[in-house]
Amino acid sequence: MDHKKVMMTLMASMLLISSSGGIAAAANTSTSSNKTSKNNATTNTTKKEQTSTVTKVVHTLANVPAVKVTARSTVKLTDVNLLSQDDGNTVTYTLTYKNNDSTPMMMLDYWSKVKTKGGTSFSPKLIAKDQEKKTVSPGSTVDLTYVMKVGREVKLSDLNFLIVKWDFSKPNYESTLGKFNVPASYSITTPVGKTKTVRLSDSAVKVKVSGIKVYPGEDKKQYVKVGVNLNNISYKLLDNPNIKWILRTPNGTNYPLTPDKDSTGISIQAQANKTLSLMASLPTALKLEKSELLLVEEQGEEKTALPVAALQLPEASQSNVDTAVNQPNIISIDGQPVSTLLESARVRGENEEYDLTMQWVIKNQGKKEVKIPKYALEIRTADGTAYPIETKALDDLKLKPGATKTIKLITTIQGDGDTNKIKLYVMTPITKEESKEENTNASSFEFSYPVGIYAIPESVTSGDGLTTETVIKNSKGTFGVSVGSLQRLPWTDSDIIAAKVTIRNASAKTVQLPELEAMFTIDSARIDGDTKLIRAQGGKLLGPGMTTEAYLLTKIPSELNMSRLEVTLLEKVSEEETNDWITLSTSGLIQPLSYVGAGKTFTQGTAEKETELGVRRTYVYPGSSSDIVYTEFEMTNKSLRQSGLAKLVGYYKTADGQYYKATAKQADRVPGPGQKSVVTFWAKVPKSVTSTSDMRLIVGEGVADNKFVSGEGEATAYVNAMAFEVQPKTLQVLASLNDIDLYPYKFSGSNIRAYLTGGTSVQIEMIYSLTQEEAVDSGEYGHKLILSLTDGSGKVFDKELTPGTDLKTGINQTLNWSIDDTVFDKIRGGSYRVALYDVFEGQRIRLAEQGYSYDVSKLPKEEPEFPEEGSRNNNTK
Repeated sequence: MDHKKVMMTLMASMLLISSSGGIAAAANTSTSSNKTSKNNATTNTTKKEQTSTVTKVVHTLANVPAVKVTARSTVKLTDVNLLSQDDGNTVTYTLTYKNNDSTPMMMLDYWSKVKTKGGTSFSPKLIAKDQEKKTVSPGSTVDLTYVMKVGREVKLSDLNFLIVKWDFSKPNYESTLGKFNVPASYSITTPVGKTKTVRLSDSAVKVKVSGIKVYPGEDKKQYVKVGVNLNNISYKLLDNPNIKWILRTPNGTNYPLTPDKDSTGISIQAQANKTLSLMASLPTALKLEKSELLLVEEQGEEKTALPVAALQLPEASQSNVDTAVNQPNIISIDGQPVSTLLESARVRGENEEYDLTMQWVIKNQGKKEVKIPKYALEIRTADGTAYPIETKALDDLKLKPGATKTIKLITTIQGDGDTNKIKLYVMTPITKEESKEENTNASSFEFSYPVGIYAIPESVTSGDGLTTETVIKNSKGTFGVSVGSLQRLPWTDSDIIAAKVTIRNASAKTVQLPELEAMFTIDSARIDGDTKLIRAQGGKLLGPGMTTEAYLLTKIPSELNMSRLEVTLLEKVSEEETNDWITLSTSGLIQPLSYVGAGKTFTQGTAEKETELGVRRTYVYPGSSSDIVYTEFEMTNKSLRQSGLAKLVGYYKTADGQYYKATAKQADRVPGPGQKSVVTFWAKVPKSVTSTSDMRLIVGEGVADNKFVSGEGEATAYVNAMAFEVQPKTLQVLASLNDIDLYPYKFSGSNIRAYLTGGTSVQIEMIYSLTQEEAVDSGEYGHKLILSLTDGSGKVFDKELTPGTDLKTGINQTLNWSIDDTVFDKIRGGSYRVALYDVFEGQRIRLAEQGYSYDVSKLPKEEPEFPEEGSRNNNTK
């Protein structure tokens, strides 16, 4: 049947050639225009017929018939690959044996030969990892892959793949069971967007090209980045297969691809994915249309390169990394879009050398946390001169979804200060140490290409935005003034607008600040009344280059929306007269509060006055109608002198935007160097708040009467607020009363004896230890402990204790108390349980519980009972 199809195809081809030749001859001999027209029409018809008979390219061998090796078992040609090399072509092909019999199939009985249609023979060999496959179990399949060398002109369709079996009845003791021939229309290249299933280290893996990007390079080079997705569809780990990647151009030139630093190791769990980034440096003149990605596997000690797959590369996208002024540049990091924007620039300098200060804003617009690479940042001039920018802001920088990080970039540049002649280059990181140590390691990543090229905004001399400095000159001197932060904070039934203003002495001499006041204008409406200005430092003198900070505060209705906000510093001339000193305009955009995640800390202040802040732990004390959310907040003095923050103010914020003012307890004494101060925050939250796990604790420094609050003072507002993540802990009830954390105390009291007395009284004695961390200052403790004794009958007796008074600090302390109740009357033994509770504001949580047996050593001895004499005599009768 197959032979008939071949003959029919040949005859059709001959007829087609014959008719084409006749038409061509007729065209050559025609002389009249009519004949020419007819012949042209005939020729067009013939071309259409030829086009319609062209065989469609196929990318599968599924239609190649199987060969029977027994009456029920078969073998199929399931894969063919070819790799062109200087010394010829390397061909690999895979035969899949399927055993449908009831007994094992012995692979020693079968082998494969390859011949061309012209009769040339080749000797294929099993690849190393398949040479140990000896049998095929009933009902299963086995893949065997062969490799051989052929000439560069040999095509796959020229080859016949023979299946041979031992047959001792034949002269050469072998019998050919059948053969496979690859159709001429078959292409080994997987089309764009399609997946190719391959075997790597005997694991089935789906390979797909996810894209190709071209980045601009230097010295007539371009950087090509190919994304490849590997899906391990097998049921075992794919661990670092010995594979290589090659980019093959249409003219047959091969360029090796180098995995980037995150793609050098391939370890993929079963049923898992991994996306690789492969890089190559190519000449810019090279055209990438119709290029292919080749996957080869090295096997054996000779590291023979075996072709595994060829995948058509899609059209390369030219990465447009050039960014216009004030336009964002989207960078993909781990598959997540990250928006970057060079927000502002300021130039200061003279004598052909100037300082350039820029604000580079990074925002995670994706749905997962990303780790920002440690990009190399530099300013490049038109002639290619590069000025590197040093910053530590990218060291271990991680951004949660929606999070924004503003990075200040500072460098000194030679020139005339014209920002139109320079650009900011953001380059992918390169680890120079790895490149030097592993010169022969092909996996070392040595490419660095730009992911963003930013035009520099014009230098601002009179700004109207956050962090933009406005330079003013007056009789007092030259000052640079900027709004460093703008916060909107909850306060009972209103909101606080807190603007942090930085004032810099921009002159070369010491100046004195005038007496200043504050004024706010919201959407052209001037706010009169409750407006405050708080100076962070006490003195008014500023040396050259020195800065000072002031906080400008006002209160607005919580439901008020703002589109524009102006902050004005007023110079107080007299008690009745003020002059506008400077007005700073903003778009009214409120900055999100600095966020500190669970288990993280935040260091606030300068090097001379640093304080580390962090949430230690949070508990929920359950109640009948409301719960108490309780947080221990630590402040650690990191400076060399006694230092600390003002009295803290706190608000709990739920995920849906509800605020609950927290009561704060804070030590009056300022902590010394290295010491901790514990502030406790708590608030009653209704039972209707279904979840407290996603709460935030907003903490700021309290102010009142134009100064920061300390000691017993009450705050009327607060500034420098941050949002701390609080994750309430679920306490595990301990099985022993030893080593119980009552921060800043530690309690151990498992040595408890309850003495039965024979009456209604029980005497209880507890040997305990209560220690306190000496380097911790805290406010009023506010906690009480309850020791709860539960008798075997279920009756409960509570003993309330206060650490520091009822429970004295020290080791091996003794606590005695007694219980009097009729339930103990005539008890001569048994057991009881003692539980320890932490009680706060009348609501309790259980910390530990332990069982004991009553001590009977103090029970009075019972006298034996003897019968009376009369009764004894009666008994003897």
